[in-house]
Amino acid sequence: MSIVRKIVEALRNAKPWKILAFACVLSGITVTAGGMGLTSMFLAPHTVAERSGPSTETKTVDFTEFLKLLDEGKFKTVEFSTTRLVAEDAKGDEFVLNHDRRFSGESFPQELARRGITVKFPDLNRSSVGDYVLAGVQIGIQILLLLVFVCIGGFLFMNAKRFVNPSWPTVARNVGVRFSDVAGQEESKFELEEIKTFLLNPEAYERSGAKPPRGVLLVGPPGTGKTLLAEALAGETGVSFINTSGSEFANMFVGTGRDRVEKLFKKARKSAPCIIFIDEIDSLARARGGSNSDVSREQDTTLNQLLTEMNGFGKREGVIVVGATNRIDVLDPAVLRPGRFDRHVYMGLPNLGDRRKILDVHIKGKELAKDVDLDVVARGAPGFSGADIENIVNEAATYAARDGRVELTAKDFSEARDKVFMGAKRSTAILDDFEKRLTAYHEAGHAVVATLTKGTDPVHQATIIPRAQSLGHVMQLPEKEWKAVPMSRLLARLDVMVAGRMAEERIFGASEITTGAASDIEEATKTATAMVTVYGMSEKIGMRKVQHTERGYGEVAESEIDRLIADACERARRLLDERGAALEAVAQALIDRETLTGPEIKALVEA
Repeated sequence: MSIVRKIVEALRNAKPWKILAFACVLSGITVTAGGMGLTSMFLAPHTVAERSGPSTETKTVDFTEFLKLLDEGKFKTVEFSTTRLVAEDAKGDEFVLNHDRRFSGESFPQELARRGITVKFPDLNRSSVGDYVLAGVQIGIQILLLLVFVCIGGFLFMNAKRFVNPSWPTVARNVGVRFSDVAGQEESKFELEEIKTFLLNPEAYERSGAKPPRGVLLVGPPGTGKTLLAEALAGETGVSFINTSGSEFANMFVGTGRDRVEKLFKKARKSAPCIIFIDEIDSLARARGGSNSDVSREQDTTLNQLLTEMNGFGKREGVIVVGATNRIDVLDPAVLRPGRFDRHVYMGLPNLGDRRKILDVHIKGKELAKDVDLDVVARGAPGFSGADIENIVNEAATYAARDGRVELTAKDFSEARDKVFMGAKRSTAILDDFEKRLTAYHEAGHAVVATLTKGTDPVHQATIIPRAQSLGHVMQLPEKEWKAVPMSRLLARLDVMVAGRMAEERIFGASEITTGAASDIEEATKTATAMVTVYGMSEKIGMRKVQHTERGYGEVAESEIDRLIADACERARRLLDERGAALEAVAQALIDRETLTGPEIKALVEA
């Protein structure tokens, strides 16, 4: 691989016309060699003199045996060619001697003639015409192929700029996005005000002796608006903007990524003041030393060039690098040190108020029906990112367009939210009577316990319509965003999580429970484990973080996790036994109507 790497490096540093000349010479040599072999293959059969008369047997002999038969006077005729001798005896049998030397000189044929052997040679007059024709065809093919190679090389040379994409990276001079277009993320926008001040008034930093920022790292889950915020920063300051991705620096050829980094910063300096935005920067700035492969060495070289370029920033160059990632844990420590990406802006998922603001942005230009309450839509999207909320609005508009309507209704938003949250309806998933009844009681168990348990979020909807991998679902809408969740609320959540399985056991018996509670069990286990090992909500463990080992969390912690889940099952079972009539009413309503709203469920429970 080292030889190949040196050749590639030499070609990469060579001038284009030298590469073209080298390709043409190499192709000419290859075509000439192939043509000579092809011609010799066609000419060889024609240089053998034709023999008349049938033969009874043909035998191949070596040189020693040929001389022995010659001394015995075995041969009557000998026919010469450039690659073999064919001798014939009185019976007509042939003896073939294949050789790599020429026996058609003057002495050897004369010696055969003196022995009374008839000597035959190729018919030069006949074969010379074929020789000239085939030689002409050979030369013509070589010239034609050589011209083809020259034309291809010339085309690549003339269009080299198109193949190497000299316009990369593209520089946007006027970005139309502003901070007002980024709903929510007020803290993030406030932190970027410092960058805005530097780009608009760099002299202020010089007067105070402060070092200007060089790199900003936007950290947050996917869909939180990192790219949009970087564009808004460029729009607010009116500077040039270069939008690229970390994957654009990955290449199989040695040194290509390094050259692209160098080209990126060179163009940014020419366009200063300028913002370089590198999305998914973790693919470029991943920690070095992962392996000793060629790919790993190329990645390290590219990252080293990035670090070198950032070290070379002058005070007045006016270049800021903004990176975006959701994997800050995999970045190389050298990237995060002061003087490089030393400003970290964390962008979390929007809270209730931010979701409401994001909805206001995305409903612009759309007509809403009177029954649409955007506060309810915002409450119904807990944990959704800005991109998810945009998707909800788009799906709602799609539902309206399918029905030939312009106005977006509350039902459109509800269907859109369910599709984004749980997946599309499975129209092909037909439940038989048993599965439909079992699913109805399972979801009714969740709904009844959620309605009657203090400290739970209000039930918004229950459905037994299959979506994605789920046969049904109960949705709860939080009334507020909890920053610090009390233990009582976590215990109430555990009760709701296990209530579906407890309803199955109560109606169908412990031997008829199904796999439908798999996701409930997973969530209950996560919650109980966090309560014991992270939140310090166990009397036996106390305020101590428990580390996971190969043997789990330890006997005491495991028993406490089991106890929390068992206590939740007991509380849910007891409540369903006490309110069995409510369970029956909600389950039967789900069987009849498939979907129930929160007020409808509350009315059935309180009846």
